[in-house]
Parts: sequence; structure tokens; C-alpha cells
Amino acid sequence: LGTRDPSMHLAAPAAIALMREWGLEAVQAYNHALAWGGAQRLAERWQTVFDVPEAMIGAMATVPLPQAAGSTPGEAQALRDALFFEDAIEVQMHAFRDRVWARISAQIYNDINDIDRLAEAVARRVGVAAAR
Repeated sequence: LGTRDPSMHLAAPAAIALMREWGLEAVQAYNHALAWGGAQRLAERWQTVFDVPEAMIGAMATVPLPQAAGSTPGEAQALRDALFFEDAIEVQMHAFRDRVWARISAQIYNDINDIDRLAEAVARRVGVAAAR
């Protein structure tokens, strides 16, 4: 309670100006394209199946990891922690239907290089062959 952070109030005018300059539709289109393409790219790299219709994807997508990544909440958390603390990658990981899944969130400050870093870090950690 002793500290106030005015960052959001100070940044709001610049954020509003940026949205006016770029346009809401352009930002949404970019985020969607990155989430959709990124999910397909991750599934291809991890040799898993991403079979969600494009119409169901906004700015987030959930992609199955290889079976070697595990299947329990503890394994999902361990992988998430390793990616965060050792690779400086923050991504949601969770266990569902006997496997680990990654939920990517695409925003205007992300690009395809972020997706590729995640793909490689997970592949390296779970032992997926270098199929591209």
C-alpha cells in the first residue's frame, strides 16, 4: 500500500495515440495472423496436430506439445518454470487430456521470432527432432 505506480496513467495517452494511428482493425488482424500462423508453426515444429478452425482463433491459440513433454500439471509447471527462468520465455502451460499444452497470446509487441524461440526451446527440452 505504500507505493503508487503511475505508469498506466502516464502511458495511456501514448497508447491511445498509437491505436488511433494504427487502427483497431489492423492491430486485431496482426494479432490474429500471428496467433493462427504461430500455432500452426509450433505444431509443425513439435510434430503435433493443431486442428482448430481459424474462425475460432482470436489473438490466442492452444497447441499440444509432444507426448515427451509430459501429461501432468506438475510436468506442465516444471516446463513453464524452466522456459521462464532459463530461457526468458513466458508462456502458459497446462495439462489437459493426458498431455501438456501451450497457450500462446499474440500481441503487437510479439513477432514470429518469439514463436520460433518458443518452438526451439520446447523442442530442445523435450527432445523433438529438428524437423522443419
